[in-house]
Amino acid sequence: MIGIAAIAGQLLAPDFPQQGLDLIDSFFIYALLAQFTHLGPVHLGLNLAGLALLTWGFSEQRSHGEWLWIQATSLVWVAFYVAAIEPLNWYCGLSGALHFQFAACLLLALFRSPGNLQKTWPLWILAVGLLLKLLLEWNSGHHTDALVGGPIAYEAHRGGAFGGLFSGIVILLMKRGPTS
Repeated sequence: MIGIAAIAGQLLAPDFPQQGLDLIDSFFIYALLAQFTHLGPVHLGLNLAGLALLTWGFSEQRSHGEWLWIQATSLVWVAFYVAAIEPLNWYCGLSGALHFQFAACLLLALFRSPGNLQKTWPLWILAVGLLLKLLLEWNSGHHTDALVGGPIAYEAHRGGAFGGLFSGIVILLMKRGPTS
């Protein structure tokens, strides 16, 4: 559903990232809608590829209801985060939501995978990789990525990963149920 909305946003409003949208002066609403727009076909393609990998790669570790919750919450959380917690002046794309979804699904997979470290080591490598990526980005200045043709919103990546971690914990606690 998010992928279809992103493709529609690219086709129906290709200039949205450059022109923005003035809706009651709400950056939250702007950021919410801007997640379905991209800087061009390469940016859209990278985000859709990431979304496809997340959808497929973690499909055994979450229910359909959890996936719907993670996707919907990721969009709202990232819009809130870049509007209120680490405010940005401009944003477009799904990268923050993808970081949210990745962190939430990775946490679920780590806690739901049967077996010992020998069986779950690839998940731990992914977790360390995400942490290292976020740490490297923390010290990076804003710059334009030549591949996507626009600025990279590291704040959205951080906020997305943080929100996904929190969402994953909430899902795990809710599924655990009351203890006796």
